[in-house]
Amino acid sequence: MDGVTVETRGKTARKTGNRIIDSIFRPVSAAPLVTFRIVFGAMMVFGTVRFMALGWINDHYVRPVFHFKYYGFEWVQPLPEFWLYAVHILLIASALGVMAGRFYRLSAIVLFLTFTYTELIDLTYYLNHYYFVSIVSFLMIFVPAGVSGVKSVPAWTTGIFKLQLAIVYVYAGLAKINYDWLIGALPLKIWVPANDALPLIGWFFKLGFTPHLFSWFGMVYDCTIVFLLLWRKTRPLAYVTVIVFH
Repeated sequence: MDGVTVETRGKTARKTGNRIIDSIFRPVSAAPLVTFRIVFGAMMVFGTVRFMALGWINDHYVRPVFHFKYYGFEWVQPLPEFWLYAVHILLIASALGVMAGRFYRLSAIVLFLTFTYTELIDLTYYLNHYYFVSIVSFLMIFVPAGVSGVKSVPAWTTGIFKLQLAIVYVYAGLAKINYDWLIGALPLKIWVPANDALPLIGWFFKLGFTPHLFSWFGMVYDCTIVFLLLWRKTRPLAYVTVIVFH
């Protein structure tokens, strides 16, 4: 009897494993991956141009006489000013390549290397969004997002980016479950009043309860938005809230 039970469990486990593998490699439309490639590349172009236009290359990398380092990356140093601008121009060029799907693999590699280099120069400029960009640009190297004429791709090539987005949201939500964020409404109690001159909504930012409202909404939103996006019935509304929220 025990032998039969073990054999049955083994067959069930193999079937489950096969179903998981089949779902990971099943063909899905390439359109979402291509769209993501275009949007991601465009955002990187815009973000880098904005970074340069605001003079942040000089403010962040040239003027400071000391840079705090990531553990294990103490050897990463800022280049001379001319070459720092050259790195950012190369970053823009590679982002354009990713967006257009031209020399895609090379463009993705250069995008990952140039962006990650700029982030490793100084620990104090860390943002989880920048870390996310480095991860995504690294993953873009390995997916067939730049192959022209492809109608379908394996499901994992889109699922891997969904997973990264889910990690960002859920972790952000869990990290907000603390006294300072929910009860003290910090740092929103500082950030919100600083924007009370905004047209149309500035008056709302002057209200005393607004930072607390935003703090609680932000926590609930981050903890639930992934599941709302996954559920077909709530997905359209969830997409709208994602756009408005960001």
